[in-house]
Amino acid sequence: MILRSLPVTALIAVGLFAVAWANGDTSASSPSRHPKLASFKERLAAAQSVKVQTAILGIELDSTLENAHSKLDSLGHPSDRSLDGAAETGERSEGEHKILWQLAKTDYASLFVKTDDKNRVTYIAGYLRPGKEMPFDKIGEIEKAPVLSDRVVAWDVVRPNRPLIRVVARGSERKASSITIFVVKRANRPAVASP
Repeated sequence: MILRSLPVTALIAVGLFAVAWANGDTSASSPSRHPKLASFKERLAAAQSVKVQTAILGIELDSTLENAHSKLDSLGHPSDRSLDGAAETGERSEGEHKILWQLAKTDYASLFVKTDDKNRVTYIAGYLRPGKEMPFDKIGEIEKAPVLSDRVVAWDVVRPNRPLIRVVARGSERKASSITIFVVKRANRPAVASP
């Protein structure tokens, strides 16, 4: 697979382009505001220093499923989607859990969480109620976002001794109706046989 041979830096660029392409955007933002994409060095510096929301309702990546339940169960009703036959359809890998909370007491209507086989959170998606949309600049520093349009903004977050994190907000008129935070997983590189 081509992605397996790409370094992390290329995966960042490919991933951000894919996010933009899926939303109908083919440039980082309006050509009149940013005539060219920043260099890799500039994008890496932005990812290392960006101030951006990396938690939703106190749930962070790498926190435990037990922690998510303790914070969210009182705000709504959880629905464990790991038991709905997904294993037979190949939708989930061994030990992965998917839980959706329908929330009643927050600006978020629902929160979807995926965990790995160790019950550590690897993916969070929050869906805001109509009228509670969040301006992109309240989520993070938009000037450090490599993908920015009126409908989507995406940040890469690089921190020491942590996996690469991506934060994506989608909506309209630079106001998010959903925020997704996830660990960017690198494809395993095949072992190279020595001659």
